[in-house]
Amino acid sequence: MTAALPLLLGALLAQATPAPPPMPAGLVYYGKPAAKLTIVSRPLGFDPDGNARWLLVARFLDAQGRPTRIMTGSDLDWLSRDGYVQWQTRLRFGQPAAILKTHRNGPLKIVVRSNTPKLGSVTVTTDTRTWTGSRVVAQALGPHAIEVGWFPQENVLARVVRIDSLGRRAIMSVIAGPSSSFRDTTVEPGARYSYLLYRSGYPPVKTAAAVTPAAAPATSISAASGKGMWLFFTTNPLDPLYYKHLDPQAMVDQAVRAGLHYVELRTAYGAYWEITPEAKSTIDAIIDGLAAHGIGTIGWTVPRDTTFEDLQASVRTAYYRTAKGTPLTGLAVDLERGDEFMGGDPQKLNALWLYMQHLREALGPKYLLVSTVEDPYLEHLDLAKYPYRQIAQSSDVLQPMAYWRMMRRTPTTAAQVKVLLSASYAKLIALSGRRLPVSIGGQTTAEGRNGYPPADEITASLEVSKEVGAIGECFFAWDGTQPYQWEALAAHPW
Repeated sequence: MTAALPLLLGALLAQATPAPPPMPAGLVYYGKPAAKLTIVSRPLGFDPDGNARWLLVARFLDAQGRPTRIMTGSDLDWLSRDGYVQWQTRLRFGQPAAILKTHRNGPLKIVVRSNTPKLGSVTVTTDTRTWTGSRVVAQALGPHAIEVGWFPQENVLARVVRIDSLGRRAIMSVIAGPSSSFRDTTVEPGARYSYLLYRSGYPPVKTAAAVTPAAAPATSISAASGKGMWLFFTTNPLDPLYYKHLDPQAMVDQAVRAGLHYVELRTAYGAYWEITPEAKSTIDAIIDGLAAHGIGTIGWTVPRDTTFEDLQASVRTAYYRTAKGTPLTGLAVDLERGDEFMGGDPQKLNALWLYMQHLREALGPKYLLVSTVEDPYLEHLDLAKYPYRQIAQSSDVLQPMAYWRMMRRTPTTAAQVKVLLSASYAKLIALSGRRLPVSIGGQTTAEGRNGYPPADEITASLEVSKEVGAIGECFFAWDGTQPYQWEALAAHPW
């Protein structure tokens, strides 16, 4: 048998194994084609970050003026000079939507432009001075953090006083200059606190009580060791990853055969909680089934902003339990810069490490936090382009997305995979400034132009991950992993 034959067989197997069907191309309606765009909007009130938040949801009408829904394929722009506008995943509100957040007190305007279908623009206005609800808010982010926010922004002096359950008062902060929030990281788990806010030109305001949750569950770094696999799903019936297409027992059997030690399951995209009531029984069956075989499930979140609401979804993941009471074994946070990730955050690159810092403050020092980071070697990154050192300060494990075929113009060989992953590991350790455990993010899917990695590349990636000292390797992703790749995983114990 020649050396080239295993590569050829791997390529043929990859071609013979069908990939999941793609999402339908173009506009897909539940109803008749849209002829008119309308916008429904409502204030979301004032949050613990000190923002006013305004929700806008697209609604479409057909030529007869009757409601219709676009299931996929639309493209809308949300344009405003009055604050930061973040588009929302369609699944969160059922149709295209956006949330505007602002410190501005007064009139707000947003223009919504429908590019696909081409239905022109709609202008929507509101005025925060007419909104009701408390403008000073205190809310627990986790067992060790409470956020206090006020609106509008204070430009002179703000003084925050904490009142504990025994009525004892303590000055927590005196803030000069522009301010809109304060994070109290000296609170105890399972305790009740309220706050008094003193501002220039305003009477003192006492917040409603905020109650911190109990301490986060016990976790261990070992939960992110060995072989792992990323898993995500959707609640869109048109999507090949629709949760009803999942077979929990078959998936558990596959994980056991492959010798997986853990699965990273996506629970939240931005502030959108993905384990909906409809999907919960299916997802819980996977988590419970894996746990019965000693395979842990690490929650995986994809942040899009450093807002309280986004962070809250990650904290919620740490406390998730199945209906049978099975906990998750840690939290992995996907820290990426693109427009669908943290790229739009007003704090830019700082948002990546601030998110992890806020999570660490909220959950405390003992809960497992895995930072899934962009690969420094394959993406030619340094500390000016990505804040590895600051992220490492709040992390227990670093997980570089070393998708070796996706990052290259030409296909790789097994020998090249070893060189690339070794270099990625070394550069990540050097840039982090802190020798943390590393779990390599490996590739099974056909991301990029070079197709599926053949079996010998999967084996090579596992071999070199062990050789350089990584604690494990987690592969992206379950839905794209081919039968021959599962076999390669099973054949390599870790």
